[in-house]
Amino acid sequence: MKGLSRTAHTFASSEGLNMQSQILFGFAFLFGGVAVVSRSSAADKPEFPFKDGDRVAWVGSSSTNIGVWPKTMEFLLHSRHPELKIEFKKQSSGGGTFATGVEKLDGWLDDFKPTLVVFNYGGNDANAGEKGLPKFRENIEKCVAKVQAHKARFLFSTNQAADVRKATKLATERRKLYADALLAFAQEKKWRAVDVFHPLEQLQAGGQKENGAYTILKDTIHLTDSAYIAWGYFLYEGLNPPAAVSAAEFTTKGEVVKTTRCKVTEVKSSDNGLSFTRADEVLPILPPIIAPPRKYVPLEKLSDYRLAITGLSQGKYEVFCEGKLIGETDAAALAKGVNLNSLLLDSGKPAPWDELAKQLWAGKDLEQIGKTKWRFEVKRK
Repeated sequence: MKGLSRTAHTFASSEGLNMQSQILFGFAFLFGGVAVVSRSSAADKPEFPFKDGDRVAWVGSSSTNIGVWPKTMEFLLHSRHPELKIEFKKQSSGGGTFATGVEKLDGWLDDFKPTLVVFNYGGNDANAGEKGLPKFRENIEKCVAKVQAHKARFLFSTNQAADVRKATKLATERRKLYADALLAFAQEKKWRAVDVFHPLEQLQAGGQKENGAYTILKDTIHLTDSAYIAWGYFLYEGLNPPAAVSAAEFTTKGEVVKTTRCKVTEVKSSDNGLSFTRADEVLPILPPIIAPPRKYVPLEKLSDYRLAITGLSQGKYEVFCEGKLIGETDAAALAKGVNLNSLLLDSGKPAPWDELAKQLWAGKDLEQIGKTKWRFEVKRK
């Protein structure tokens, strides 16, 4: 599935899903035994769904109730889009299905009055296997009708992938079947759905290949916290967020070449490097939880906290923030520009802004976003 967008993918028939039932349920167009869900081109990507003043309801099963992927989304939205004032609420009974949504949605919608509902069901629905697909589709439509009756917008996140060693082969195949069915049904109805299943599947396969003990699961169905972080990043990426980059570029003489979404003051240069104070309008920092394997998750791509300095003498340089070491790089890399988050991941050091990240993760001190000031120093090693 490499190279496919998070919102669409090729859906191959799962074991036990015969072609007759695919035609009957109308989940996709069939061609040569493979149901194809076409990809969107860059020109017709849907807009970022979050708007200023939104009230966002995370509606789903126990994975939603656990709260790590919703918190990841909230962290990304608060830190990268502080201009959007958004309220969030989990609305989950734990363990649910779209049938649970049919039963409880009216009360939830009346209570919170969301403007945007993000559905995450399917993992438990999948226990019904192929025979449950018609009811699955029916319950999705009923949930959508309830949201539309409350004049709210909506979108879907697929259910999670699995580690077959923990979840069993049958459960793993059924979760794939239901994720694919949801995506194909959403395309048929022209509803917005984001595929987190296949990226998580790739995360499991890639992580396990590099480390045989790696798993995205902490039990038979629920993910580890770091895998839920990955889910949040996959979902955020699939919603086509506008770029949220903070970047500063200098010459070795201390001249400010360019800044993006930040301001720099008190720039001082020396034979050994450069120091400056940086005020960031956005904070593309990493969540304060153990990161998933970065090779398979767009951590750095969606967390671009950039620094560039041209004209430095060749050699190694250390980058500090508020006197704390972020990591080590060299003159050539700094000339091109380095992502400070990449330096942190390389070094394994705690982030100098770790305490603030923890507060933002908890939904506190949000007023600091857009007002933070950090003193940076780049020293020749």
